[in-house]
Amino acid sequence: MYLSNCINNFFVVSLSYEKANSKVRGKFSFDSNTTQQFCEKISLIDPYTRVFVLSTCNRTEIYVQTEKIQELIKIFCKHIYASSDEFLSYSCLYQGEKAIKHFFRVASGLESQIIGDFEIISQIKKSFNSFKKFKLTNAFLERLVNTGIQISKKIKNSTALSSGATSVSYAAVYYLIHNVPEISSKKIILVGTGKIGRNTCENLIKHLKYPNNLTLINRTRANAQDLADSFHLNVKDYKDLHTEINQSDIVIVATGANKTIFNKEDLTNNSKSITFLDLSVPNNVCPSLKESKNVKLLNVDDLSGIINQTFKQRIQEIPKAEGIIQEIMQEFILWCNNRRYVPLIQAFKSDLEKIKNIQKKSLDKDLSITSKVEDELSNQLIQKITNRLADYLINNPDKSEIATDLFKEMFKLQIAQ
Repeated sequence: MYLSNCINNFFVVSLSYEKANSKVRGKFSFDSNTTQQFCEKISLIDPYTRVFVLSTCNRTEIYVQTEKIQELIKIFCKHIYASSDEFLSYSCLYQGEKAIKHFFRVASGLESQIIGDFEIISQIKKSFNSFKKFKLTNAFLERLVNTGIQISKKIKNSTALSSGATSVSYAAVYYLIHNVPEISSKKIILVGTGKIGRNTCENLIKHLKYPNNLTLINRTRANAQDLADSFHLNVKDYKDLHTEINQSDIVIVATGANKTIFNKEDLTNNSKSITFLDLSVPNNVCPSLKESKNVKLLNVDDLSGIINQTFKQRIQEIPKAEGIIQEIMQEFILWCNNRRYVPLIQAFKSDLEKIKNIQKKSLDKDLSITSKVEDELSNQLIQKITNRLADYLINNPDKSEIATDLFKEMFKLQIAQ
């Protein structure tokens, strides 16, 4: 099915840090391991809906082209075992050009909690490709994502919006450098060696330059060992997690666990000062640890707030970035508007091909066998006539409706909607 009104049928449902704290965002996160099951559910309610879901530590967003947006939201919430009413109370719903603009702002880093964070674009590509694998995307969404990538690259290359480090992993290291005295003598434990954990480790090595006091712990020891070998770091078994944490000065947690892995009752040495940096969503360190006198606990929201204070220069670059978005967005909308002619053009070309085939059969019966060259010339002629129609519709939008009706009537065209 071709959605002729592709812009107005495009929606973004956005739940982000702007309205939801890290605990709430954790409730509505989308597990990428369940993408196939979600795609199957969507296909059952509407085989024409096209969608992909972006879920990061700062946002869960649904990008969808559909005529059944409310039903789609209910299916999504049921899939993640959440209340649709609660989900909507924390969400913003965008439609049409506003939805397109919001997506481009997300892709460019303007909607990131740390303005100019371009890590989001790789997350968008990964999410889109996972849904494309299960045939739940289309040409509109693919062009949307590719345009977002184009905008991201242009902003990164022609503005200072991405100057300096932009990730939460850097924010953690920045905080330690500026808030922990005599940090070179502190024992640091990094729990989790996935993407965020690896980035944090690399930032620690780069900015602190003392790997001897840094120990890695991961549920799968081999993954931690691979990273540790690259930087000559220490590794401990996951079963020793609580013991190691209680003996450390700084604990950085960046796992993919969907629940807390360290609670207030796990703190056995209440007289020791410990700084916890929880980079996980949902929280992996129980917020109740803040009640302990000698514990300092910061989560993703805390760290993002701290690092944003250092990015005043980026804010000055926002108008330039918005100008780039506006310019490229107009090109995208023009492409979308021109696509509304696709059904007519395809139907017209198909009709010409039918006429050609009928004439060819007639000639063959008269023993005037057509050659391959003549057949190719016929195909080229059909394409040229079709291109003439397309050019006319695109260059004369004020007359396109009259032309469409005329061609429908003249050729008795059956046009897909």
